[in-house]
Amino acid sequence: MTPGLGLLDAPPLDPSRAEGRRWLEEELAKARYDVEPSLWDRFQEWLLGLFDTTGPGLPSWVFALVLLVGLAVLALVVGLLLRPEARSRRGGDHGGVLDDRGVDATAYRDRAQRAVSDGDWETALLDAYRAIVASAVERTILDELPGRTAHEASLELSRAFPAEDAGLRSAADRFDAVRYGHDRGVEADARAALALDERLARTRPELAGTAVSS
Repeated sequence: MTPGLGLLDAPPLDPSRAEGRRWLEEELAKARYDVEPSLWDRFQEWLLGLFDTTGPGLPSWVFALVLLVGLAVLALVVGLLLRPEARSRRGGDHGGVLDDRGVDATAYRDRAQRAVSDGDWETALLDAYRAIVASAVERTILDELPGRTAHEASLELSRAFPAEDAGLRSAADRFDAVRYGHDRGVEADARAALALDERLARTRPELAGTAVSS
């Protein structure tokens, strides 16, 4: 009789419930069932090893130095992100109106008119509102403040031009909706902003106790 036939002649295994559970636990405890540690587990082991001064790991002062450097880098990144120039480059409601350095109100008006000729109402609206803000800065109605938002500008300009409060707020709303909300600007929006710019350029601001050029 061959060995294979001998296995067939052996009686079938019929363990009790407790014995079967014990066999299963012993089988699962074998090395081939061990789960490979994840990258996170390995990182945790390495991090804990830094605190272990009894083993061959790095000295505790090295870990303290690495931690301090990491905190310093984090503080630097946060500081850069909170700068007005950084806010003006980020999307969202906190972006600045005048992103382009060295562009004056006349240049913004020219860009807006070219956009009108091309039927690009979104660009026409944005540059028309930028012309309003840039002109106010040039006339010293507004301080030159990097990162100033459209609504911040409209609130400040409404104090100087109270009769245009509604138009300024509406233009700021449309500026944000087109630039940040991915809304589509229409011809009426662009022409309203251009007309507002023309009216403000002809109007003397009402700033009590402050000398401004008209």
